[in-house]
Amino acid sequence: MHLQLTKLIGQRFLFRGKVWTIVEILREEDALVIAPEQATQNQRIQADQYGNATRRCDHCKTLSLSNPDSPDEYSTDIMELLAGRIADQPSGQE
Repeated sequence: MHLQLTKLIGQRFLFRGKVWTIVEILREEDALVIAPEQATQNQRIQADQYGNATRRCDHCKTLSLSNPDSPDEYSTDIMELLAGRIADQPSGQE
């Protein structure tokens, strides 16, 4: 069931008022990792004045894949995330 979700890695979703991108499916942990869209677009690591790597973005979130009451179903968080899928725009129309 979760294998099909790997096709969604890199896709954008509106989830709880923010745009997120699926970055990883952790099958062994039965979890899905999402990152804020802003974090996935800004791949550069910015150093502070002391040379320490810093980021100015929200942290990734890990969502449970399976419903604890019915392991053959996705969790409510995953269903909410999937309902907010943002369709890919044709190139040149951003």
